[in-house]
Amino acid sequence: MKRRSILALIALLLMGSLYSMSDAQIRLPSPPKIPGIDKPKPPPSNSGEAPNGESWFSALARFRRGYDPSRSMSEDRAKFISPYLACYAKKHGLDQNKVGSYYRSFDGVSQYEIKNVLKNELPELAKLESEFKKMFPSRPNNGKSIDDNPAIWDDIFTNREAYYQCAVADMPEAGNCDQLSSIDKVRMESHMEHLNELLEQVKTFTVSRGWYSGQQHEDYFMAAISPKRRGEMQKSTKYGPFFKCFEPLLDQIQTETKKTLPNYTLSAYNTRSPADERVLRSAINDLNAATVFKIGLGSAVWNIQKNALGIPEKRYKHGAIWVKYPNVDHGFCQILWINVIQDYAGGGTYGQSYGYFTRNEPAGCPAGK
Repeated sequence: MKRRSILALIALLLMGSLYSMSDAQIRLPSPPKIPGIDKPKPPPSNSGEAPNGESWFSALARFRRGYDPSRSMSEDRAKFISPYLACYAKKHGLDQNKVGSYYRSFDGVSQYEIKNVLKNELPELAKLESEFKKMFPSRPNNGKSIDDNPAIWDDIFTNREAYYQCAVADMPEAGNCDQLSSIDKVRMESHMEHLNELLEQVKTFTVSRGWYSGQQHEDYFMAAISPKRRGEMQKSTKYGPFFKCFEPLLDQIQTETKKTLPNYTLSAYNTRSPADERVLRSAINDLNAATVFKIGLGSAVWNIQKNALGIPEKRYKHGAIWVKYPNVDHGFCQILWINVIQDYAGGGTYGQSYGYFTRNEPAGCPAGK
């Protein structure tokens, strides 16, 4: 009995000891907590999200509007990179539709002036580059178009000089005969046709032919022999873009003119009429500044101009004055062609005569003049 009691007491003590060890393990002190650290936000992905969490479309829209205190309305800055989008597509092997486009009008600017417009804008692109990179430190290429892709803007701003050279490489260039605009190539063909025809007329002139050159070629003829008229032609918008292309022909015409024009004089027009000659003189307001060599009519007979019903409208005589002005720069004399006209007054009668100037044509001078 006593033995059992002792055994029971030992068992009870063992159980208490195990319980105390288990409780000690559960109550072990926890490690100290480390202060919380915010996880860094991942950089914007190529999904279209700008650094501040807005879409790239929205972010770029803010940049595109910009601010210019000199303008009452903001202007889309896309106009500055629009001329280079085709070159961007070419550089990166992309379809133009993938890159997108922005229509920019160059109203009032000739095709030959666009190069200078773009060149003068290069400093503005440099300013926009600085602003763009400050506004968007990260400029990923998300594969989208100009409206959503900052990489397009970044590339064009950063490499603006190279893009400029690419954009203007195929643009028409005034004075470059191999690089004219399509429409000016057609115009050039027309000018060359006129010039070659004029050259042939000048080279083949004979006194028996009676006339020197067609009036439709007068602009070219005067540019060939007059330094002043040549300078005006070179500066004109009508001839200027391709003046250098046909200037060698003007030089040829000038050379041939010196050979043949001295033989072109007012050999005919020998009919005299004091009354008609007064009319001829009245048609030229600076005739007193010229030396007059000869004045006369082609014929004493009136030519009658009628309408479709055969009713007279006017009658006229061809007249001419052979002169030399001291201030002309081509050194030749001139024939002033003038018509004496009388308008039909009805009942077979005509009104008072008046002079109608038709042409001032270079000509040879009398011997020794």
